[in-house]
Amino acid sequence: MSFSNEFLWGVATSAFQYEGAYLEDGKGWTVADERCKKKNKIQADSSVASDGYHHLEEDVSLMKELGIKSYRFSISWARLYPDGDGELNEKGIEYYQKLLVLLNDNHIEPIVTLLHFDIPWKLIEKYEGFVSRKCIDAFERYCRTCFKLFGNRVKYWLTINEQNVMAMMHDMLGLNKEDPKLSEKLVQCNYNMYLASAKAIIACHEMCPQALIGPCVSYPTLYAETCHPDDVALAYDMQDMMAFAPMETYVYGIISPLVMNKWRKENTVPQMFKEDEQILKSGTADYLGVNWYCTQTVGISNSKSGFNIGVELDIKKNPYLEYGHWDWSYDPKALKMALKECYARFKKPIMICENGWSELETVEDGKVHDQKRIDYLHDHIKQMQNAIDEGVDLIGYQHWSFIDILSSSQGFDKRYGLVFVDRDNFNIKNCQRIKKDSFYYYQSVIKNNGLGEINEER
Repeated sequence: MSFSNEFLWGVATSAFQYEGAYLEDGKGWTVADERCKKKNKIQADSSVASDGYHHLEEDVSLMKELGIKSYRFSISWARLYPDGDGELNEKGIEYYQKLLVLLNDNHIEPIVTLLHFDIPWKLIEKYEGFVSRKCIDAFERYCRTCFKLFGNRVKYWLTINEQNVMAMMHDMLGLNKEDPKLSEKLVQCNYNMYLASAKAIIACHEMCPQALIGPCVSYPTLYAETCHPDDVALAYDMQDMMAFAPMETYVYGIISPLVMNKWRKENTVPQMFKEDEQILKSGTADYLGVNWYCTQTVGISNSKSGFNIGVELDIKKNPYLEYGHWDWSYDPKALKMALKECYARFKKPIMICENGWSELETVEDGKVHDQKRIDYLHDHIKQMQNAIDEGVDLIGYQHWSFIDILSSSQGFDKRYGLVFVDRDNFNIKNCQRIKKDSFYYYQSVIKNNGLGEINEER
């Protein structure tokens, strides 16, 4: 069995990591901008990022040369609604319409994420963001605007990127770490984002009935440090809580009993209304977007709080795996295992929305030799094909990332792109684009629909 002719070979970026122009043409301030600003003495911020806002035509031309079938990007909510729920920004509309026309003209399928870590800051100031149900209303209005303005050019939508990560990160939600009610507010935000995602799906089904829409979940695959039953149970329970419980809500429209029991135990049950049950049931996903990079190894012996799922863990290195510069494991066989487990549980089409390898990189004689990324691509694509052979309905692969983008943790030291951006954390230069060796490798994979490069001789 091979990849279907309709398989969506693609690449991905997000608005705050790629666009730059963070206060240009009327765009509003966001939570992502605020987080980046706090680190701008030690790394790049989102003010310029990859300067995608000013390299749009060049970048889409590179995408066409690469041969991709799809491009996953996010719309900046604050570029359309600078205040989150105030007046529409015409310049923002023009930018995304221009991008979509370029993609459509070059036969590249847009896969549009509606929220990727960049909640408008004004909504934090007015409502504490998703702590308030008023933020749900603002998000629904924004989504309906996107469907109305862009729905005729977009078949695939994603609601919220990695809500399961945001729900554990106070600063991604614009919350104060010292707030004595932080735990309750994190849970309320998480619950309200489920409702917001469901309302976006309901609106999409109503306004764009030919489109497909789903969430984008960070999907960590966890190993037990030892075969001790306590370690095995910890890894199983953590993966359930972190990945499968959120998927259960998106697919079945229910809050997992595992999650509800945790909230009750910790006395953090959020405010709920009777009508919420029907909203969640009516707004279920057409497909699952998953972000998958690597595996982690956990055990009771190195857990700071035992079975208290969701707390920070001291993750150990797996002695059987290779690790990169930032201690992310190289474990392609686990991708097949993860895809099979996800599909067995939920029987929904799966799209890999992020997957890639990060490196410290330099230009040598006008070229970037990134053999490790080529190996990573080859080995993971091989496991994707194996998963398809074993029955998984995998509909697309969006490599993270198309171009070097701003890492919110490591700035421009940490590079994921197939295309090098010639800038560093503090010297922006002109952000020249330079195709890496991996660009040409992925180009050949797409040209051969994955088949020509998948063999045992590499």
